[in-house]
Amino acid sequence: MNSSMRIKKMIFKLAVFIFVSLIIYISLQAQELSPNIEIEKNLTEYKNLATALQDPLKVQYLNLSKSKLKTLPPDIIKFKNLKKLDVSHNDLKELPANFGELKNLEVLYIYNNQLTGLPNSFAGLTNLREIFIYRNNLKSLPANFGELKSLTRFYAFHNLLTSLPESICDLPNIKVLDVHKNELTAVPKNLNKMKSLRELYLNINKLPDFPSDIFQLTDLVVLDLSYNKLTVIPDSLLILKKLEKLDLSYNHLAVFPEKIGELKYLRDLGLYNCDLITLPESIGGLDSLHILTAPFNKLKIIPSTIGDLNMLEGIDFTRNELSSLPETISKLKNLKKLYVNQNYFSDAEKEKIRMLLPKALISF
Repeated sequence: MNSSMRIKKMIFKLAVFIFVSLIIYISLQAQELSPNIEIEKNLTEYKNLATALQDPLKVQYLNLSKSKLKTLPPDIIKFKNLKKLDVSHNDLKELPANFGELKNLEVLYIYNNQLTGLPNSFAGLTNLREIFIYRNNLKSLPANFGELKSLTRFYAFHNLLTSLPESICDLPNIKVLDVHKNELTAVPKNLNKMKSLRELYLNINKLPDFPSDIFQLTDLVVLDLSYNKLTVIPDSLLILKKLEKLDLSYNHLAVFPEKIGELKYLRDLGLYNCDLITLPESIGGLDSLHILTAPFNKLKIIPSTIGDLNMLEGIDFTRNELSSLPETISKLKNLKKLYVNQNYFSDAEKEKIRMLLPKALISF
């Protein structure tokens, strides 16, 4: 191979790597923007603190975002009827010790600051429903965090949490728990008490084992355990029959549950870079699957049952060890995109795949 060809090949590989990395980055960013909470239309928004303090009992929504605040003024507790507070994008390092006196607060936006902890009085915010406290420097949460009984959504990703308090399991109404990109090595033992939980994001942590209590969260719809240190996915995973999105990417999973096909509602399965050698035959039972991503593995053969995935729209098998695909892929009438770059397909096999999937966008 001459130098020109080698350079072209290197450029192609680099382009593929950048493309896949971009897809991963976009998916993570999308997750960070996932809180899509509708703002109450009937609340008057105050953006000026001095104006708001003229009649503090009248103020229900105070927006001090991007105000270059280093501390919250002591007058903040004068807003006794405050329901929504936005102090995001500032330089806050702590909250006032009496912050919990804002008893009517329901929604708190405090992301993109420098907080390292929360005052014990924080648990006094018993009407708090939604907390957006991501992108801070939180190292811990108060031990009495579980007293926030009204909490339904907690977004605390991109912090420095090494553990979660046991009391967090006492939140009866929590639906979304997002603590991805922290330093967690374990989760509380009674996670199964969170009966209302629907979305659990534990990705980009340091979990060595699959948290067994998750198996009792039978109403879970989204489970993200990507970017951890898992080596085994127990068959008990199949108890989570309502799962729609499952991401196990960037773990070391040479073996995958044989009966994965029992997850009939699964729409999105992420298996990036898991050291997978094979996919189970039962994968064809995933009747609702729309997206299957398994690039950067060691797959040599794809089971013929993949042709039974009638809802499949996108497949990514980039950088595996494939030399062929089963002819049953011709049954994938809804397939729009197929990424199979950096495999071992001959020119004849590539042409065969194109003929089997004439309507799909195929990237070799």
